[in-house]
Amino acid sequence: MLLSRAARDEETVESVCIRGADLSGTHYEGLRLRGVRLEGCRLTGCRWERADFADVVLDGCELSGSGWRDAFFERVELTSCKAVGADFAATGWREVNFRDCRLSDAVFDQARLRRVAVSGCDLTGASFCDCQWKGWTLTRTVLRSAGFLHTSLMGLDLTGCELDGIVVSDTNAELRGAIVTIEQAAMLAKRLGIVIKT
Repeated sequence: MLLSRAARDEETVESVCIRGADLSGTHYEGLRLRGVRLEGCRLTGCRWERADFADVVLDGCELSGSGWRDAFFERVELTSCKAVGADFAATGWREVNFRDCRLSDAVFDQARLRRVAVSGCDLTGASFCDCQWKGWTLTRTVLRSAGFLHTSLMGLDLTGCELDGIVVSDTNAELRGAIVTIEQAAMLAKRLGIVIKT
C-alpha cells in the first residue's frame, strides 16, 4: 500500500486521490502528505503521530478512535468526517476548515489553532484544555459539555453555538471576554450563581 511504503521509507506522498480505502488500525507515524485527497476512507483506530499534512482534503472519512498527537495540518479541509473520540492532542492547525463533522469526545488538548474555521460541527464533550488560538471561528457548532480548562475564550464569537454544560474552571476565567447572545449569557450566569430577573 502506498501510505505504508511511504511511511516505512520516510517518503512524501504527493498529488494522489485515495477513495474508499479501509486503513483501520494502521500506523503512519511521521508520514508527510502534500496535495492529497482522501474520500470515503475508513481510518478508525489509525495512528498518525507526528504526521505532516499540507493542502490535504478529507471528505466523508471515518476517523473515530484515531490518534494524531503532534501532527501538523496546514491548508487542510475536513468535510462530513466522523472523528468521535479522536486524539488530536498537541497538534498544530493553520488555515484549516472543518465542515459538517462529528467530533464528539475528540481531544484537542494543547493544540495550536491558527485561522481555523469550524462550521456545522458537533463537538459535544470535546476537550480543548490548554489550547492556544488566533483567528478561530465557530459557526453553527454544538459545544455541549465541551471542556475549555485553561483556554481563554477572550474575543471568541460563540453566538452561533450551543453552549449547554461547557466545562471551565471554578473561577470561570476562561469565559472572560467571550462574545455570546443574551440568552447564552443568562445560561452562563447560572454558573456564577446569578439570577437574572426580567
